[in-house]
Amino acid sequence: MQSNKFLEKAREIVKRDKELFDSLVEFEKTGKIRTKEKMTFTIDRGVASRFKKYCREHGYSMSAKLEKAMKEILGEK
Repeated sequence: MQSNKFLEKAREIVKRDKELFDSLVEFEKTGKIRTKEKMTFTIDRGVASRFKKYCREHGYSMSAKLEKAMKEILGEK
């Protein structure tokens, strides 16, 4: 009976939060939990070039700057 309860609980978690379940599976396999998501964008080449240069000159991480801008758009801190 215990294993049936466990399976039911696992199915509930998958239904409720598949991303969390996938993170737990990843942790089981690798011992690490990823909190970042790799994304691919298609943007104007000139904008990309200027942004790369700006970040390089100011010692910024492009990913961190983009994440901050996304949070601002979403109204998050």
